[in-house]
Amino acid sequence: MTMADTQIDALIESILSNYGRAAGIFDPNRLEVWEELGLTMSQLRVLYMLQAGPGTPAGAVAAQLKVRPSTATGIVDRLVRDGLVRRDRDDMDRRRVRIWLTERGMRVINELRARNRAVIWRIFRNLTEQELIDIDRTFTLLTSEAERQGVLAAPWPPDPEVM
Repeated sequence: MTMADTQIDALIESILSNYGRAAGIFDPNRLEVWEELGLTMSQLRVLYMLQAGPGTPAGAVAAQLKVRPSTATGIVDRLVRDGLVRRDRDDMDRRRVRIWLTERGMRVINELRARNRAVIWRIFRNLTEQELIDIDRTFTLLTSEAERQGVLAAPWPPDPEVM
């Protein structure tokens, strides 16, 4: 026997609510680090973009952020001033500028990852083996269906542990 459409709709609404609450578990921790570092969401996106693709051309940063090049330049300027990224001329095409994470930028990303991993591990370690299997199966189904529908673009952040 299958559920009626209204029951399915109610179940989806419950899932959305619980997903939002679960995602909210990790936000205070993430936001605390962002606030400590004075980072905006766009700046953080650039850091993760550079982690996934070291030496990203400046134009690609703007394209991936879906902003004008001048806006991306301002974002990168602030990250350069804060010592989180650096600009280098491309050896093959001197007109092209590539953006790289600095050692400090990598440390910021690693700190975010470590803090969030600790929260996630603390929560998951108290679940049963079957609950963990169910969660894994659920996320596998969700991402497989999203991929099948073409919904998954390049993940951000590239490291799901950061979320």
